Amino acid sequence: MESKGKFIVLEGIEGCGKGTQTKFLSDFLSQKGLEVINKKYPEYGFPIGDLLDQWLHKKFELNVETQALLFFADFVKDKETLENNFKSGKMVIGDRYFTGTIVYQYINGLPLEKLLELAKLFDLRKPDLTIYIKISPEESFRRKMKQKGIENMDRHEADKKFLNSLYETYEKMSHENVFCEWTVIDGEKAPEEVFKDILEVINKKLGI
Repeated sequence: MESKGKFIVLEGIEGCGKGTQTKFLSDFLSQKGLEVINKKYPEYGFPIGDLLDQWLHKKFELNVETQALLFFADFVKDKETLENNFKSGKMVIGDRYFTGTIVYQYINGLPLEKLLELAKLFDLRKPDLTIYIKISPEESFRRKMKQKGIENMDRHEADKKFLNSLYETYEKMSHENVFCEWTVIDGEKAPEEVFKDILEVINKKLGI
């Protein structure tokens, strides 16, 4: 395997299992002797991520352009750090990335061309592999309801109409390979089976 690090992004609608699969993958790569950096966006615990968290829980409202810029700033703040990690051979696993921002802000009415122009303007790194973990909107709502209860779900998790739009837009962006190449995985299997499929994709695409 070449020494240069790789950037693997896991995407999907609410409750698709990104967090679980990120842990599985991180543990697997670490056991192979690779250095792993996990990034979750929005990145809570930092000013930009905390602002987005407050917005998601309806503490205040933001117009679509401000939403997009805040999400985008969350990635750009890490640009130099991530590049240094890649140069030193580290594996970076992203629980969502700009690929997710494309989906969410496209639904909110921001033209795709504007989002892609932003990425080009700031020379935003494309993932080496983007894996879309596909589940239905109904399964998404069921899992989040079981996990959090309706009173603790954010504005997206509790909105069934939005979840339907989210599903349809993830389908569109993944099939059209918007921004980067996407690979689709069935996320409604048992977590261990989903991970097995992810490993097959990583081996095929990255030789790991």
